[in-house]
Amino acid sequence: MQPPHEKSKKEFIAQPILKIRPLTRINKKMRNLKNGIWALSRLFAVGLFFISGLDKITHYDENIILMREHHVSGYFLPLVILLEVAGSIAITAGFLTRFTCIFMVALSLMSAFLFYPGYSHAHLMVWLKNISCCAGFLLLFIHGAGNWSLDNRLRIYFKNNKHISV
Repeated sequence: MQPPHEKSKKEFIAQPILKIRPLTRINKKMRNLKNGIWALSRLFAVGLFFISGLDKITHYDENIILMREHHVSGYFLPLVILLEVAGSIAITAGFLTRFTCIFMVALSLMSAFLFYPGYSHAHLMVWLKNISCCAGFLLLFIHGAGNWSLDNRLRIYFKNNKHISV
């Protein structure tokens, strides 16, 4: 029999050197912080588009004239307003985020090329702003809306209720 202070190699290796408590409280706080930042970033990504859509509603006639000056049919203005306002609300809520982001990317690219073709400094800045918005929407498309979103709630709901098909 071995003395108590001497342990076999197997017993020594099996015991952890330091007993580390799980960092559940810290992990939960970090997870909540990450999810909060994710939700806030969705709001920041679409804030410009929401305000722009409301501005298009209040200045409808001026926007029709602007579109005609750039050889774009005024019939598209209601669709643009719908996408900017309803799409912004949907992305902020995290509802159909990936689907809506594709249309926001298309809107940003088309408006950049159709309405800011000049080489002035102001046009370049707005054109780069539109391209930057495209990058943000593409990141949302790739990574999704996050845990604090309607998309995630619906995914969990349909995963748990397998008898319901979509």
